[in-house]
Amino acid sequence: MIKLILPFCLFVILGFVAGDDAQSQTIPVYALAEAPTLDGNDDDWRSIPATTVALKPVKADGTLSTASVQVKGGTHGNRVYFLFEWEDRTENNLHKPWVWDEASGKYILGPQREDRLAIQFGMGGKYSTNWLSGEEFTADTWHWKSSRSNPLGLAHDKKLTISRKKLLRASKLRLPDGGHIYISRPSDNGDKLYTTKRYRGYEQPLMPKYILSDSPKGSISDVSARGVWSGNRWRLELSRLLDTGNEDDIIFPQTQGKIVGGIAVFDQSENDDHVISDTLTFAFHYRSWAKVSESRQFQ
Repeated sequence: MIKLILPFCLFVILGFVAGDDAQSQTIPVYALAEAPTLDGNDDDWRSIPATTVALKPVKADGTLSTASVQVKGGTHGNRVYFLFEWEDRTENNLHKPWVWDEASGKYILGPQREDRLAIQFGMGGKYSTNWLSGEEFTADTWHWKSSRSNPLGLAHDKKLTISRKKLLRASKLRLPDGGHIYISRPSDNGDKLYTTKRYRGYEQPLMPKYILSDSPKGSISDVSARGVWSGNRWRLELSRLLDTGNEDDIIFPQTQGKIVGGIAVFDQSENDDHVISDTLTFAFHYRSWAKVSESRQFQ
């Protein structure tokens, strides 16, 4: 079982807050006495306090009912670790498979969609989970996908840029004030996590559309991940170096500091149908705690 480091605490405040986080919910990130094992099991985290983060639909007619996600965070050595737990009545590990259609004599895309969780950390500008706020910013994005990244032991590492200026290969959205923003979400540098495949003739009733890569390398594969569904819940552990040395990755504070970010959850749903948090503050406290009882339960 992981315990918090007790002997000392550091109170060096670093400038890691992008924008005003005075009203945002705080996610403590503690100094851990030992590193958790990334196995999708919460046993290593039992003595670490959890923060319950409320989630809200991004559209009025959304199909998701996930109301919250529990978050725990910590650092050990040169790595940061997170545990996420949220309710999900079904495990969905297929994403847009090819389904054989006898009538047409060809494969068509199936309705199945994978479960997903994305977390972002503001890198520049005034970060907000409301992309239509009109603010311009960049953010490091870790997109965990139960079908397309979990079997690789990874989360898909990407970088988000939102700008009022035109961007190459970006989506254009209209703002409430009549202006426009451009949204770019490229993968980080490195090998693709997966490629797509089509089938000319019948092979099996169900065939995968996405073919996972063998041991992808590069900044795209910086985030280690393991998610396990059990008891109508997903438990997901993520980990990454505090500083990867890559320009497309955020640098986490090695002493006390803060970073703003946000969380999104997808339940077998399309990209535009998910639930999100308000803007959050991840506070790297490294503070000492009084004795943490093995039997105490943090909720």
